[in-house]
Amino acid sequence: MSFATLASLPAQEIFGGTIRGHYTHLDRLTVGEVELKAGTVVPSHQHPHEQVTYVLEGSFEFTVGGGTTLLGPGMAAIIPGGVLHGGRTLTV
Repeated sequence: MSFATLASLPAQEIFGGTIRGHYTHLDRLTVGEVELKAGTVVPSHQHPHEQVTYVLEGSFEFTVGGGTTLLGPGMAAIIPGGVLHGGRTLTV
């Protein structure tokens, strides 16, 4: 079992610096925390780790494996490893 305070991890930039956050990588799962501005685009990508995206506030249009869903506060998406996904922040 592991415990982490994400904000205490070194900040990392992804997608050419358009997104900055704190991440930790486990054997099969990446855990991270990011804060996105309205209009931020997360390019379609895939990785071997599973990902859970949980929205705290605002809205995020999320495309996973070809289907698009609007996520709002309290909603989550669970993405298996190897599945193409991306989206954009609509509101914060």
